Amino acid sequence: MTAPTKFAHVVYNTHRYQEMIDWYANVFDARIQHGDDTLTFMTYDDEHHRFAFRNLGPAPDDSAEPRLGRGVGVNHLAYTWSDLGELVGLYKRLKAGGIEPVRPVKHGLTLSMYYADPDGNLLEFQIDVLDPDAAAEFMAGPAFEANPIGEPFDPEQLLQAYEAGRPLEAFVFRSDQEPVPLSS
Repeated sequence: MTAPTKFAHVVYNTHRYQEMIDWYANVFDARIQHGDDTLTFMTYDDEHHRFAFRNLGPAPDDSAEPRLGRGVGVNHLAYTWSDLGELVGLYKRLKAGGIEPVRPVKHGLTLSMYYADPDGNLLEFQIDVLDPDAAAEFMAGPAFEANPIGEPFDPEQLLQAYEAGRPLEAFVFRSDQEPVPLSS
């Protein structure tokens, strides 16, 4: 089998149509390629669309609680940024707009912040902290076997250390992991 060459798009059915469009436009700096009352296509790069939203109309009752990665369906989508500076900058921009991560995690191979969109779909915004060979080795090792999820961290403390130019390894790597040099 041949693997795909890239992630193309995701389509969401939603009762929070305009709220979802506004959130993705803000978080991803996305633009609308086509939109009407029932369907909107958006992108943040040269792809024709990365997101689409299908308007399901008003929720049948007030019980349409956000999912937050629970139950059957997609747990989360993950997007990788180039480096720690980009991830910290994204955190700072989103926080200024009132959007904060619901779960920041030091996974060992990535440093990740999970955000919930208005419907509670989780999006993992991450950086790779190990090269591919080291990541594969870490995943095959005893620390990952004992704890495949990772450890929480405080993004605000990471931001303060980053802006102060302090060493960042303790904020990026797990306590059961040997840190490697970071590039900002």
